[in-house]
Amino acid sequence: MEKNEFAVVLASDNRGILPLSVTVYSLLDTAGPNTRYKVYILSDAIQEQEKQQIQKLVSPFDCRLEFIEITNILKEHNFPYTEQWPVPAWGRIFIPDLLKNESGNILYIDIDILICRDLTELFQTDMTGMAVGAVFENFSKPGSHFNERLDIPMDCIGYFNSGVLLMNVDFFREHGLVEKILEYAVSHRDKLTCPDQDALNGTLCRWTKALHPRWNWHDGLTRRILKNDPREKFWRGVTPKQAVEAALEPGILHYQGVHKPWRYNWRYEGARYENMMRKAGLLTGPMPGRTLVAVLKKFLYKPIYKLTARKIHKLRERFDEEG
Repeated sequence: MEKNEFAVVLASDNRGILPLSVTVYSLLDTAGPNTRYKVYILSDAIQEQEKQQIQKLVSPFDCRLEFIEITNILKEHNFPYTEQWPVPAWGRIFIPDLLKNESGNILYIDIDILICRDLTELFQTDMTGMAVGAVFENFSKPGSHFNERLDIPMDCIGYFNSGVLLMNVDFFREHGLVEKILEYAVSHRDKLTCPDQDALNGTLCRWTKALHPRWNWHDGLTRRILKNDPREKFWRGVTPKQAVEAALEPGILHYQGVHKPWRYNWRYEGARYENMMRKAGLLTGPMPGRTLVAVLKKFLYKPIYKLTARKIHKLRERFDEEG
């Protein structure tokens, strides 16, 4: 049987090899029997030894792996280059130009991500007339942190997270969006607080399709469900029912924030990430960063996690009854 083949893009430098490896492994490990991935890694001077390690990691899987060097890509476009504007962060912008042989939907994902299921459903999203599919974090409204600052009209949906982007590269090319994003970033330079993400939002606000939050679920949002009122219409850009569905059955987990899951901490979904690290052979001993303070804090969080799990399951029962 011929497999469905999908293109997935990540970006990293040498500092991100461990999380990059975990993300790539989780992508391939969760692929269904009819799915084959083409994995493109946008490399900011990743060393040959590290490239070989990743090649070895993916060798048991049916996939194609290719490294694309992007170290000088910002200089080639005469684009600002600072620590706040790093090359890997901006690599996603250039995907339609870098992958000229690809068409249709291409998935970009950050490297602080864990894939939890086959992504065929996501890739089959109808992107007609849209540039990207993304999960929204907030809706447009007066006084928001983004509408006025980024010149995003109120009739646009809102502000999305750019850690997971389903990109319609044909639409990008047809409308010259790569250059438009770069132009926007330069013209709004003094207003950008999260530079690449702000520029994507400001440029693509009218061409963005809202995805179910399961495709970019921040594990910290699961615990936040405890504080939300189920009678509210929306929680941070999604419905309560969608949030519960994403928390119980995430497709893509995004470990945002300073406490990254490849070091010992108290994150709600930390065990899932650690298990994938061990399965990939990337962790054989105790988690790095295990200290007495971290262990104690994790122990203190356990009752909160139990309360969270109980509330989530009760909410699912309630939503199922309501239809």
